[in-house]
Amino acid sequence: MASHQRLIRCIILFSLALGCSCFSSDASLHSRKNSASHRRTFDVATSPLWGATAGESNVATDKILPTENQTPTQKQRDLHPPTIDAISKGLLMRAQNLPKMHFRIFEDDENIEPWEVTLTCGKVAQQSVEEWQRVEQLTLEDHEDEMQVVAGRVMAVLTRLEELEEDLLKRCNKMSEEVIFDFGVLPKELQILQTGSEDAAKQMRDAAAAIDAACLFDEQLRYNRAKSLLAMFLHEIEGPGLRRNGVVFPCMDVDFLSEGIFDALLGGASDVSGVEKSVEDNVEKSVENVETTVEEKPSPSQSLHPLTIDAIEEAFRFRAQNVTTSPLRLLDSNMEWFEVQYSIMKFADRFLEKYTKGSKKKNEEPTWTEEELQTIGGRIVGVLVRLDDLEWEWNHRVSTSTLGQPESPDMIPYNQWKSILGLHPDNVEQRCTKTLDMALLEEKDFARARAERMLALFLLCVEGPAMKASGNRSPDDSEVDFIQDSTQLNLMMPKVKE
Repeated sequence: MASHQRLIRCIILFSLALGCSCFSSDASLHSRKNSASHRRTFDVATSPLWGATAGESNVATDKILPTENQTPTQKQRDLHPPTIDAISKGLLMRAQNLPKMHFRIFEDDENIEPWEVTLTCGKVAQQSVEEWQRVEQLTLEDHEDEMQVVAGRVMAVLTRLEELEEDLLKRCNKMSEEVIFDFGVLPKELQILQTGSEDAAKQMRDAAAAIDAACLFDEQLRYNRAKSLLAMFLHEIEGPGLRRNGVVFPCMDVDFLSEGIFDALLGGASDVSGVEKSVEDNVEKSVENVETTVEEKPSPSQSLHPLTIDAIEEAFRFRAQNVTTSPLRLLDSNMEWFEVQYSIMKFADRFLEKYTKGSKKKNEEPTWTEEELQTIGGRIVGVLVRLDDLEWEWNHRVSTSTLGQPESPDMIPYNQWKSILGLHPDNVEQRCTKTLDMALLEEKDFARARAERMLALFLLCVEGPAMKASGNRSPDDSEVDFIQDSTQLNLMMPKVKE
């Protein structure tokens, strides 16, 4: 059971974390948000760097990531206040113990799935950013990158509250009771955890009850705790991987703590002298580590793509049925996007469970390692949560390229679009969802070709650039080896954001 839950958690974090537009070098993947009136105002997405391994870093930066309408010298708005407010709001909602809003899972609790915790954190992130957007009068056209960064950080902190809070309590363990309030920690929390107990689950519940009771009424305590948690995340999880790979995000520095609290919490790394030397040393070490990893990490014994494509192809047929209890798309204005996300995650979970059970019935040896299954599951969810955008994008690229121009020698006849391009001809893609669904239900070759193109576009424009930016790599390096047409592959490559 525990292993299965870890797999689900990794799938969720891997897949939901891949959509940050700040990471994708392909701006056009987001163009549909401006052209389709039925799109939601803002969708939460984070990035795989927020699932990275924690590591110490003494590097600071004052570089600015300009938005579309800014020059590199213009200072951006401070993203820390709305992020801290949102984390503080999450701590309050956790303390309120609202129905169907789960933030934690205790060892002896078998009624809550990791899906529910992740979706709850996503809801808080989305609601908080939408409120910030309304108050500050932000627009998606000008501020989407900033909104994605705030949402990503909120989601990343809330989904690892357990680990961050445990680390925070250890750091405050030997501080005086008068001081620890500034870090958002209660003396009673420490007392409970310092008391030896044979019932670890009860001990954790008691400590959770203590902080929840205080967070219900003490806004300053919540705010201090949110600041500490965000500081630890920025300094030890997000920052090191980004800086090693030369990626700059808005507001990467921990500049919202006093010098004394910074030194006590983060080990006195606030001295930024010799930053350039630190950056150079980190880059050299990173290159050495990557080279070693590449040599030592074996390639998968078989391609991960066929099983992933099978799942996406099956999802097309399931989505076409428009099942209201398990929707894979927004079916009406009353449906929340998180209902769709939940259905997609359950679909991926059931698909992999069906596959692994089938192998056991045939007495076959396990085909995949756990890491490979996590990658397959993450890609299934990663494609399906952004399927509308991927479908629109591929149709747009083909229709505006030489492949779709009647006067071009490269033009592919319309009667071959389904089997060669995975697209329905005659502009059906944008005009008639029902016709498209029926074709995907009835024509297996069409569904297969479309699934291949959606996965390829995802790997090339979303997962690949994101993995590279975060310094991570997938078992197969996000390689697209299942499409041989060089013209199509070139058409799928990321477009540089202007």
